Amino acid sequence: MTTSGSELKLFHCLPIPAGNLDDLYDFQAIRMVIVHNIILRGFNSMAYYSGDVEPQTTRFESFLGYCNEVIQFLHEHHSMEEDMYFPFLENKLGAGTMAGNIDGHERFRVPLESLEDLVGKLRAGQTPWDIGSFRAAVSDLTSLLREHLAEEIDTIRASRLKDHFTVAEIQGFESGLEDRIKTKSSLAKDLQLLYINGDGVHAACHASHTMRTKAPEFDGV
Repeated sequence: MTTSGSELKLFHCLPIPAGNLDDLYDFQAIRMVIVHNIILRGFNSMAYYSGDVEPQTTRFESFLGYCNEVIQFLHEHHSMEEDMYFPFLENKLGAGTMAGNIDGHERFRVPLESLEDLVGKLRAGQTPWDIGSFRAAVSDLTSLLREHLAEEIDTIRASRLKDHFTVAEIQGFESGLEDRIKTKSSLAKDLQLLYINGDGVHAACHASHTMRTKAPEFDGV
């Protein structure tokens, strides 16, 4: 799909790692890929549905609210990694072993800030709507972001974790993560975002290379 004066570029999701979801070691990489694919579909949908909105309409304002939620979801995901997950892993893997992942966050910081600034100005009516500029900003970010999301998976493979962590230790982390999610998540927004951009329970492994952009429910976001 293209619109006059703009180019639509979508990015493939990551392949779901082989493994057993009931195995806590396998689960780490599988869950991370599923979350990363939710993020990729979020930015894909921002680009795709930018061609389906008109400025100065309720749908346009709701679309921009949805875009902001996708961006905030990415922020919280990386805050969780840097605040909780990476320190937990480095406690056994060694100081600095997750530094490459944090450097990966830094690689796309500038285009993320640029897109977030653009969405903020559009919501405030401080800049005119230009679909070409918007899609370019999304693409500039997602091209770098996808590289990072793919690279990160190798750092949490089951074979590596089994050499350093007991099941009880991972269960302890999972309990703390659950508490954080309950504290930080919005039942009205985060669950909707996960539902819109997530894999079905049985479809996850079969749709791993597919660019699926389900229609977001913009109204009320």
